[in-house]
Amino acid sequence: MHIAIAPPRIALAALLAGTVFTGTAAEAQQTGTISLIGTVSQQCSIIVTPSSQAANLDLSNGNWRIEVGIALQNCNKKTGYTLHVLSQNCAAGVAGAKLVGTVAGETLRYSVEFNNPPTGGSQTVVTGLLATACSGAAAVIGRDVTNQKIRDEISRIFVNYTGDSGLASDSYTDTLTITLVTK
Repeated sequence: MHIAIAPPRIALAALLAGTVFTGTAAEAQQTGTISLIGTVSQQCSIIVTPSSQAANLDLSNGNWRIEVGIALQNCNKKTGYTLHVLSQNCAAGVAGAKLVGTVAGETLRYSVEFNNPPTGGSQTVVTGLLATACSGAAAVIGRDVTNQKIRDEISRIFVNYTGDSGLASDSYTDTLTITLVTK
Protein backbone atom coordinates (compact mmCIF):
# COMPACT_ATOMS: atom_id res chain seq x y z
CA MET A 1 0.00 0.00 0.00
CA HIS A 2 1.34 3.32 -0.99
CA ILE A 3 0.45 6.50 0.88
CA ALA A 4 1.28 9.87 -0.63
CA ILE A 5 2.44 12.52 1.72
CA ALA A 6 2.00 16.13 0.64
CA PRO A 7 5.03 18.36 0.64
CA PRO A 8 5.30 20.50 3.80
CA ARG A 9 4.24 23.78 2.11
CA ILE A 10 0.94 22.37 0.87
CA ALA A 11 0.20 20.78 4.23
CA LEU A 12 0.84 24.10 6.01
CA ALA A 13 -1.51 25.93 3.61
CA ALA A 14 -4.21 23.33 4.18
CA LEU A 15 -3.74 23.62 7.93
CA LEU A 16 -4.02 27.47 7.84
CA ALA A 17 -7.09 27.30 5.60
CA GLY A 18 -8.75 25.05 8.11
CA THR A 19 -8.19 27.48 10.96
CA VAL A 20 -9.98 30.32 9.09
CA PHE A 21 -13.27 28.49 9.22
CA THR A 22 -13.08 27.22 12.77
CA GLY A 23 -15.01 28.81 15.63
CA THR A 24 -18.72 29.53 16.18
CA ALA A 25 -21.08 31.06 13.61
CA ALA A 26 -21.41 34.23 15.69
CA GLU A 27 -17.67 34.73 15.66
CA ALA A 28 -17.51 34.43 11.89
CA GLN A 29 -20.31 36.96 11.25
CA GLN A 30 -19.39 40.67 11.18
CA THR A 31 -21.72 43.67 10.74
CA GLY A 32 -21.31 47.29 9.79
CA THR A 33 -23.67 50.23 9.68
CA ILE A 34 -24.29 53.16 7.38
CA SER A 35 -25.93 56.27 8.79
CA LEU A 36 -28.18 57.98 6.29
CA ILE A 37 -28.52 61.70 6.88
CA GLY A 38 -30.16 64.25 4.62
CA THR A 39 -31.25 67.83 4.94
CA VAL A 40 -33.90 70.03 3.42
CA SER A 41 -32.87 73.65 3.34
CA GLN A 42 -35.23 76.40 4.40
CA GLN A 43 -37.08 77.69 1.38
CA CYS A 44 -39.27 80.68 2.09
CA SER A 45 -40.18 83.15 -0.59
CA ILE A 46 -42.62 85.90 -1.40
CA ILE A 47 -43.54 87.34 -4.78
CA VAL A 48 -45.38 90.66 -4.61
CA THR A 49 -47.36 91.62 -7.69
CA PRO A 50 -48.93 95.10 -7.86
CA SER A 51 -52.36 95.51 -9.43
CA SER A 52 -52.92 98.03 -12.20
CA GLN A 53 -55.08 100.06 -9.78
CA ALA A 54 -52.02 100.74 -7.57
CA ALA A 55 -50.70 103.19 -10.17
CA ASN A 56 -54.07 104.85 -10.83
CA LEU A 57 -55.66 105.73 -7.47
CA ASP A 58 -58.63 108.07 -7.49
CA LEU A 59 -57.88 110.56 -4.71
CA SER A 60 -61.13 112.51 -5.11
CA ASN A 61 -63.88 112.60 -2.47
CA GLY A 62 -65.26 109.37 -1.10
CA ASN A 63 -64.23 106.39 0.93
CA TRP A 64 -62.03 104.04 -1.02
CA ARG A 65 -60.87 100.45 -0.55
CA ILE A 66 -58.62 99.53 -3.46
CA GLU A 67 -56.76 96.25 -4.01
CA VAL A 68 -53.20 97.30 -4.80
CA GLY A 69 -51.55 93.89 -5.11
CA ILE A 70 -51.08 90.31 -4.01
CA ALA A 71 -48.33 88.51 -2.11
CA LEU A 72 -47.73 84.89 -3.18
CA GLN A 73 -46.07 82.97 -0.33
CA ASN A 74 -44.17 79.70 0.02
CA CYS A 75 -42.40 78.62 3.20
CA ASN A 76 -41.36 75.15 4.37
CA LYS A 77 -40.28 76.35 7.83
CA LYS A 78 -42.79 74.70 10.16
CA THR A 79 -42.39 77.34 12.91
CA GLY A 80 -43.88 79.87 10.50
CA TYR A 81 -43.36 83.46 9.45
CA THR A 82 -44.89 86.91 9.41
CA LEU A 83 -45.56 89.34 6.58
CA HIS A 84 -44.53 92.91 7.39
CA VAL A 85 -45.66 95.97 5.47
CA LEU A 86 -43.70 99.23 5.48
CA SER A 87 -44.43 102.60 3.90
CA GLN A 88 -41.64 104.77 2.53
CA ASN A 89 -43.47 107.92 3.68
CA CYS A 90 -44.68 106.59 7.04
CA ALA A 91 -42.25 108.41 9.31
CA ALA A 92 -42.18 111.71 7.39
CA GLY A 93 -44.16 114.36 9.29
CA VAL A 94 -47.09 112.88 11.19
CA ALA A 95 -46.54 109.12 11.62
CA GLY A 96 -48.63 106.90 9.39
CA ALA A 97 -48.78 105.86 5.76
CA LYS A 98 -49.44 108.73 3.38
CA LEU A 99 -49.36 109.62 -0.25
CA VAL A 100 -47.12 112.64 -0.62
CA GLY A 101 -47.21 115.19 -3.42
CA THR A 102 -44.51 117.59 -4.59
CA VAL A 103 -46.41 120.60 -3.20
CA ALA A 104 -45.20 121.20 0.36
CA GLY A 105 -47.57 119.91 3.03
CA GLU A 106 -49.92 118.11 0.61
CA THR A 107 -50.52 114.54 1.75
CA LEU A 108 -53.31 111.99 1.87
CA ARG A 109 -53.28 109.49 4.72
CA TYR A 110 -54.28 105.85 4.21
CA SER A 111 -54.11 102.48 5.94
CA VAL A 112 -53.22 99.03 4.64
CA GLU A 113 -55.37 95.89 4.83
CA PHE A 114 -54.37 92.26 4.29
CA ASN A 115 -56.89 89.54 3.33
CA ASN A 116 -55.26 86.17 4.11
CA PRO A 117 -55.99 82.46 3.98
CA PRO A 118 -56.60 81.18 7.55
CA THR A 119 -53.78 78.59 7.33
CA GLY A 120 -51.49 78.39 10.35
CA GLY A 121 -53.77 80.50 12.49
CA SER A 122 -53.58 83.52 10.20
CA GLN A 123 -56.17 86.19 10.81
CA THR A 124 -58.20 86.36 7.58
CA VAL A 125 -58.60 90.15 7.60
CA VAL A 126 -56.04 92.51 9.12
CA THR A 127 -56.97 96.20 8.87
CA GLY A 128 -55.58 99.52 10.05
CA LEU A 129 -51.93 98.74 9.25
CA LEU A 130 -49.70 101.85 9.18
CA ALA A 131 -52.70 104.06 9.97
CA THR A 132 -50.95 105.95 12.78
CA ALA A 133 -47.65 104.14 13.48
CA CYS A 134 -44.69 102.97 11.43
CA SER A 135 -43.41 100.14 13.65
CA GLY A 136 -44.54 97.54 16.14
CA ALA A 137 -46.41 94.30 15.50
CA ALA A 138 -49.88 95.88 15.50
CA ALA A 139 -48.74 98.47 12.98
CA VAL A 140 -46.85 96.32 10.47
CA ILE A 141 -47.77 92.60 10.65
CA GLY A 142 -50.24 91.76 7.92
CA ARG A 143 -50.04 87.98 8.32
CA ASP A 144 -48.83 85.71 11.10
CA VAL A 145 -48.41 82.00 10.29
CA THR A 146 -47.52 79.48 13.04
CA ASN A 147 -46.85 75.70 12.97
CA GLN A 148 -47.65 75.33 9.30
CA LYS A 149 -45.81 74.95 6.01
CA ILE A 150 -47.26 77.19 3.29
CA ARG A 151 -47.38 76.42 -0.40
CA ASP A 152 -48.67 78.87 -3.02
CA GLU A 153 -50.93 80.92 -0.77
CA ILE A 154 -52.00 84.45 -1.66
CA SER A 155 -52.62 87.43 0.59
CA ARG A 156 -54.53 90.28 -1.06
CA ILE A 157 -53.34 93.78 -0.15
CA PHE A 158 -55.69 96.79 -0.04
CA VAL A 159 -55.35 100.47 0.80
CA ASN A 160 -58.18 102.27 2.55
CA TYR A 161 -58.52 106.05 2.45
CA THR A 162 -60.92 108.95 2.24
CA GLY A 163 -60.34 111.02 -0.88
CA ASP A 164 -59.93 114.78 -0.69
CA SER A 165 -60.74 116.92 -3.74
CA GLY A 166 -59.25 119.87 -1.82
CA LEU A 167 -55.71 118.59 -2.42
CA ALA A 168 -53.47 120.57 -4.76
CA SER A 169 -53.33 119.37 -8.34
CA ASP A 170 -50.32 117.03 -8.27
CA SER A 171 -49.17 113.42 -8.36
CA TYR A 172 -49.10 111.74 -4.95
CA THR A 173 -46.89 108.72 -4.28
CA ASP A 174 -45.72 106.25 -1.69
CA THR A 175 -43.98 102.86 -1.85
CA LEU A 176 -45.13 99.86 0.16
CA THR A 177 -42.62 97.12 0.92
CA ILE A 178 -43.87 93.65 1.90
CA THR A 179 -41.33 91.43 3.68
CA LEU A 180 -41.56 87.77 4.75
CA VAL A 181 -39.81 87.28 8.12
CA THR A 182 -39.31 83.70 9.34
CA LYS A 183 -39.76 82.81 13.01
